Amino acid sequence: MRRFFLTTLFLACASLLFGQLDSDTVTIQASRSVNLTPDQVVFTVSVSAGPTTSLDQIVAALANSGITTANFVGVTGVTDNQSPIQWLFTLAGPLTKIKATIASLTALQQSIAQNNRGLALMFQVQGTRFSPESIQSQTCAAKDLVADAQTQAQSVTAAAGLAIGPIVAISDGSSSAAAPTFVRAGDFLVGGSVTGLWYNPTPPGCYLEVKFKLLRYQ
Repeated sequence: MRRFFLTTLFLACASLLFGQLDSDTVTIQASRSVNLTPDQVVFTVSVSAGPTTSLDQIVAALANSGITTANFVGVTGVTDNQSPIQWLFTLAGPLTKIKATIASLTALQQSIAQNNRGLALMFQVQGTRFSPESIQSQTCAAKDLVADAQTQAQSVTAAAGLAIGPIVAISDGSSSAAAPTFVRAGDFLVGGSVTGLWYNPTPPGCYLEVKFKLLRYQ
């Protein structure tokens, strides 16, 4: 079940309205949140290696994990050609298989320690997220967003002693993930380190921008 919220405050709308008087239009942005449940868990994987080790060599050592160069995030460490550096990757998998993924990474961690001299692997849970398939499965009803925009436009223009006319332009509805928030979910021991913050993304939302003809007199 979807729940919607009006994202444009009255004063902001009023300012926008009067700023568009010369063009005889008013533009409203309507949005609705989508009630989804995160279905993927994201791991941060770090490999410590000597300064002469290449990305290809690191990826080869991680072959059994499913990590490729596409998962590469960056490198940290002192660039003095002597100290080890950290190669950072992210790995996402089904939330329902988190235990299996941890077991697989743990086995890889032990294997690298035994067979790859100079390499050391650490990993931890970064958090959860919505899979692209989950987001794409949600449809945005344009007619509902247009109705929301019309209600907002009528409210704002009525307060200014004006009225709205026909729709002049309309954008396509879209769904995108909002910025993440962080909540406590209990300490979780992974790869020899403890993380107590669980990445809990805000559900995606649908957005639509509608431009109405502005009638100066009711």
